[in-house]
Amino acid sequence: MIQLLAIAVFVLTYTLIVIKPKRINEAQAALIGAGLTIIFLLKPYQVLEALGISTAEMPHPLVITWNVIIILATLMVISTLLDDYGFFEYCASRAIHASENNGEKLFLYTFLVISLISLFAGNDVVILTTTPIILIFCKNAGINPKPYMYMSFFAANTFSIPLYIGNLTNILIGDSFKLDYFGFTKYMLLPTLAAALVNYYLMKYIFRKQIPGSFKSTGDGRVQLKNKSFVALGLAVLLGVIVLGGVANYMKVPLSVVTLIGALILIIAERRAVYRLKRVSWNVVLFVIGLFIAVKGLEVSGVSGFAGDLMFSRISDNVMAAIFSVSLLSAFLCNLINNIPMTAMMLSIVQHAGLPAQMNTAMAYSLVIGSNLGANFTTFGALAGILWLESARRYGWSTTMTEILKIGLFVTPIAILGASVVLGLEMLIL
Repeated sequence: MIQLLAIAVFVLTYTLIVIKPKRINEAQAALIGAGLTIIFLLKPYQVLEALGISTAEMPHPLVITWNVIIILATLMVISTLLDDYGFFEYCASRAIHASENNGEKLFLYTFLVISLISLFAGNDVVILTTTPIILIFCKNAGINPKPYMYMSFFAANTFSIPLYIGNLTNILIGDSFKLDYFGFTKYMLLPTLAAALVNYYLMKYIFRKQIPGSFKSTGDGRVQLKNKSFVALGLAVLLGVIVLGGVANYMKVPLSVVTLIGALILIIAERRAVYRLKRVSWNVVLFVIGLFIAVKGLEVSGVSGFAGDLMFSRISDNVMAAIFSVSLLSAFLCNLINNIPMTAMMLSIVQHAGLPAQMNTAMAYSLVIGSNLGANFTTFGALAGILWLESARRYGWSTTMTEILKIGLFVTPIAILGASVVLGLEMLIL
């Protein structure tokens, strides 16, 4: 009975998140689900566990939720500062004008620059910043923006994979499985490159007739940074967070300590604390908190354990096959329930499956692949897809769901296969 109740509460929460009745946003929907879970399924100490607080019953919670929340909010402070002072716009604009009016060079530079800045800024910020630049440039140059729009979208989602702090789902998985900070990049860099090469060459083939040999551009492309000092400070802090995050991980210090110090440095230096904190997407923070409480209901009711037993009883002991299966399954689930709910749910399922250490680690990195590349199937696989389409529509460009599916279903499974094969080889060799 309690299992059916837990499933019903989670399904209701998911339905509210997707449908948004009476202008209920995602955060409010997740908090409604959390409230129902607390009332009907959880004891007080289990609520604390859902928030990542140790209890006598569970000294080591599955996910240190408070740590994840602080990391998320403080990284938003760093990335929004760089965005506000024009760093991402500057990078994108310089790359576009470096193409020397060559369509193929423009396609390549779009891929390279979006990939590079997505490594450090996260796909959401990159897509919001660069989408208008690409569309305005293509309109002025008189060229079809479709190849460049799709390339930027796929590149942003792919290159959020290799860093521990590259995406919220990465942070959730890394924290839950206690993955080594630099070890995360060691395992995920080559699978990312494999997926990226698949994306680039297949997209170039798909759009081969729409990428012009040459075009006429307008303007000199001299976009200026709005404040070079703050951009330099922001980049220094970001680099410091990336490097010192590994040191903190080694010393068993919460990563949130490092990101919080970095954010405080920028807030103090900028002297616009209220504005900077307003730029944080607090709805996303509340969404994550509510979601983890709702997922805790699946855990305590035994649903997660049952699902884990059922799933892994049908997956062989072959690491390569298991990696591809879980990567593809999680990518598919992203497009049913979005990548953040999918990750929260799958963490609980995998962690309760009782897998051997190597297989457990392989499944963790498989979830990283699926939760990031799954966003390339449709626009509702992750928040980045929704932002991409909404931002593009403001500038008069759109694409159909049929076209997104056609391209995503052709390219993404092959990209997942490429990433999975490389990860499988790493698991067997390293």
